[in-house]
Amino acid sequence: MSIAQLTLPMFIGTVLNWALFGTLLVQIYIYFLAFPKDPRLSKLVVVSIFILELAETVTNSRDAIRIFGAGWGSMDALNDVGWAFITVPCLGALIASIGQLFYARRLYLLSHNARMSQVSVSQLGAGIWSGIQIYTARELSLLQRETLDPTAMWLAATSLCDLIIVLSTAFYLLKERSPEFQGNTNTLASRMVKLTAETGLLCAAFALVDLYLFATFKGTNYHLAVCMELSKLYSNSTLLILNWRAHIGHRHAPITDISHQPRLTDIEVTRTDSSSSVRVELSHGNESFVSQESDTDEDKRGRLDV
Repeated sequence: MSIAQLTLPMFIGTVLNWALFGTLLVQIYIYFLAFPKDPRLSKLVVVSIFILELAETVTNSRDAIRIFGAGWGSMDALNDVGWAFITVPCLGALIASIGQLFYARRLYLLSHNARMSQVSVSQLGAGIWSGIQIYTARELSLLQRETLDPTAMWLAATSLCDLIIVLSTAFYLLKERSPEFQGNTNTLASRMVKLTAETGLLCAAFALVDLYLFATFKGTNYHLAVCMELSKLYSNSTLLILNWRAHIGHRHAPITDISHQPRLTDIEVTRTDSSSSVRVELSHGNESFVSQESDTDEDKRGRLDV
């Protein structure tokens, strides 16, 4: 076994882990900037993801410094598990579970089916079990032999939960599409299905690739090149679902010709107290636009954004 088979996957996984953490920070900033009035539960999910991902990144960086810095050239330092038992399986499974339960809650509102949450809790339990086995092994060279079963159960349950998310979201959202609603309604549903399918399939594919590398290439660290950033994929996918409502653009359209804009003297406002209505007339040249609004109780409207 060459040194590159042990060190190169860890280096690639650490670099990708930091890159996806930077992407996550940008998404979190966009979320709080664009949706300050979101429900507290959504904000709690985002804050929890940030805290857990920060802890995961710190523990992963600590092991990278130990292997590529202070312990460089030492086979004992390279083979030592370090804090990987909590970085990869425990925190990774917990972060994935938060994202999956976030999806499960939304799907439960559509289907009243809680099976997906049960699968998510199962993968969380398998991830914690895998972390305990890794802590007991203490050596990276023994992982595939002593922790194969819990790790395989964790990654398989994670992939299954991702596939359930994709299929369930597509089924229920497309089922709710009504032929009498055209345009924006069905377009938004289609975008939601597409985005969920893309992120869910990506997470499931990474989990399956990680499982294949872990079970096939024993005695190597190939699987760490994928496993180290697995939690970041779930975090970024969750924020991507929350931020898909955001629109980046100019607040106001630019004024190209000020001569065609209405002047303040062209606006006439008339209020009739008896009918509690407001009549606004906007005139410019030979054109006239009239708008009449009523503030009676029966004309009041509200909007609920879910």
